[in-house]
Amino acid sequence: MANVLYLTQDGITDHIGQAQIAPYILGLARMGHKIHVISAEKPGRRVLDAKYQRLFDEAGVKWTTVPYANKPPLVSSAVMLWRMYQKAAAVMAAEGQDVIHCRAYLPLELAVRLKKRFGAKLLVDFRDFWADVGIEKKPFKFVYRHLKKREPDYINSGDHIVTLTERAAQILRRWYPQAVGGAPENYTVIPCCADFQHFDRRHVDESSVERHRRELGLGEGKVLLYLGSIAHDYLLPEMMQLFKALLALRPDSKFLFVSNYGLDLVEREAAAAGVPMDSIRFTTVDRAQVPEYLALADLSVVFIRATESKAGCSPTKLAELFAMNVPVIANAGVGDMDSIVDYERNGSVIVDAFDQATLTNALERVLSLDPARRDDIRPNSVQFTLEEGVRRYASIYEKLDTPAYSKAA
Repeated sequence: MANVLYLTQDGITDHIGQAQIAPYILGLARMGHKIHVISAEKPGRRVLDAKYQRLFDEAGVKWTTVPYANKPPLVSSAVMLWRMYQKAAAVMAAEGQDVIHCRAYLPLELAVRLKKRFGAKLLVDFRDFWADVGIEKKPFKFVYRHLKKREPDYINSGDHIVTLTERAAQILRRWYPQAVGGAPENYTVIPCCADFQHFDRRHVDESSVERHRRELGLGEGKVLLYLGSIAHDYLLPEMMQLFKALLALRPDSKFLFVSNYGLDLVEREAAAAGVPMDSIRFTTVDRAQVPEYLALADLSVVFIRATESKAGCSPTKLAELFAMNVPVIANAGVGDMDSIVDYERNGSVIVDAFDQATLTNALERVLSLDPARRDDIRPNSVQFTLEEGVRRYASIYEKLDTPAYSKAA
């Protein structure tokens, strides 16, 4: 079994950490892999800190943290990363890890240095085109340009590369043909998965669902759901156009947002689109309650800005919605969505434009889905189960743990 140092700038107690980091680590540890996690954690989360410390202790996972910081810009991030490097070097010197699993982009500089210093193998867990996004739309573009110049060393230092999408893997193979010895089999696609035991309609308390329906005033109309963060990339104006098309078909419909923030943005865009606010609902809930709210939905929307930097995008919400048998309407050109979203397989529809006729046609198709076929969404989505994600990571760990393994193998 592999002895792994796991580096992540995302905190275990962050939403992404709870949904997309800790479950994999715990699953891999229960399979026998020895894992020491180093993460950057935000203050004021004592209950969650205690919860995950207990879970990690029970699974035999070691957990070292550094304080997360992003103010003042640049300097605080540099200090945080230096602290991570110092902790990681001390851990590797004491415990002799033979595999470094680096999740996401920013800690790659540390991971490459640790690989060269200790001779460990490096798993590059490439979550998205972070430097490209920064160059495209973030401040301090000189930092992202520097990171983009460093990117060839990051990728070429990897012994195995994980991407969220096949499109991302294809792009990296084109940009860096010598990475992982030029061997396509040393790339593994692992989309964002979901805990299908947690997101299971059969385990949802129906009385809780009905109570939420009453409290939110959803009535008997259709419920369009949006799950997740609200930001520029998530095309809120286009979502409002979709809802307007739904109202034209079913005037008693409601648009339910389950999000941690952004009510002011929703209100602004609803007003701009001429959508009545009495048809909008907004709520913030703990992760434990999310399945109860997904059970309210007749369909969901997954609109994401389709740029080249989104070629590596794999929305966690998609796996969670499919696990709950909720069909989606999504837009083309994002990650592998064009091949994943399929009416026959998961009752869902891709739109390649946002005009009223296209959106209306998509809504009519999803709303006409036979209930029996809707129940097939979950069993047809097993590639998004947490178990499948853990299995794929375990296969990589076992491969990297083989003494004879090399990039050209």
